Amino acid sequence: MSVAFQMDKSVNFRNDTTVVFMKEAQRRGHTIFFYTPSDLSLKNNEPIALAKRVITCDSDFNFSDGKVIPLSEMHVVFIRQNPPFDMRYITTTYILEKVNALIINNPTEIRNCPEKLLVSHFPQFTLPTLITEDLVAIKSFHLEHKDVILKPLYSYGGNDVLRINHSDINIEVISQIVIEKYNCPIIVQLFCNDINSDKRVLLLDGKPIGAIRRVPNSNEEIRTNIRLGATVERVSLNDRDHNICTTVGSELRKRGLLFAAIDIIGDYLLEINITSPTGVVEINELYNLSLEKIIWDCFEEKVQKN
Repeated sequence: MSVAFQMDKSVNFRNDTTVVFMKEAQRRGHTIFFYTPSDLSLKNNEPIALAKRVITCDSDFNFSDGKVIPLSEMHVVFIRQNPPFDMRYITTTYILEKVNALIINNPTEIRNCPEKLLVSHFPQFTLPTLITEDLVAIKSFHLEHKDVILKPLYSYGGNDVLRINHSDINIEVISQIVIEKYNCPIIVQLFCNDINSDKRVLLLDGKPIGAIRRVPNSNEEIRTNIRLGATVERVSLNDRDHNICTTVGSELRKRGLLFAAIDIIGDYLLEINITSPTGVVEINELYNLSLEKIIWDCFEEKVQKN
């Protein structure tokens, strides 16, 4: 099969999930191409990309010279670039809708389901949350709940996530700064103090295939992102976790969101990652697994059914 990866130029070769997918594709004899979002074009209604053939080695990539490829000749196209979920990201989804291939994940549903907004489909599992640019409403929410988290709506990786838990802090000024920086509403959410219960769960075709606990490093009070130095541990899912996975997974499957990651703290669903979910390397190392084989088996089965 021919496989194309739409991704960022900067990749951590050791622990990036995209690299693991590439290596497994190569092991299976698939032809792999790489291109960035800026290499994607729509010419006479045909999606094309200035792409490079990829050969993965032990610690790096080998690339061929770039050539234009029609994406509809691919069997699988991966959308693996990180947010921000901005107009460039959205434009790629419009173009990729025209591709006759298995796209992971479905570009229409990526566009329809911004990750931090997608959580609002499941109010039975979520903390009290406000999404707004209204500074008066933000102040009122803070006065009601006392201890809240502010975070950008369309960023990722813990960027500009802030905790406001003192009444003498001018939350309106802080909120205004974040709103102006990102030029969009922000999320204000009740803080869940059970930070050490943070779980990242990977879902494949709507079903959980692995989970880790993310423990923040000593310099982080509220952020458990691995890119910020969090360590990972084995974890078991309880009944509440399984209920969340079943409910969320069913909706993701309907939408063609094949590979996703959900974040749970305590009893609450915090985020659903469908743009570039990670965690495969960490789960593999903790549990001595090769999740990429299970994942690729699923992808190949989907291709055969199309």
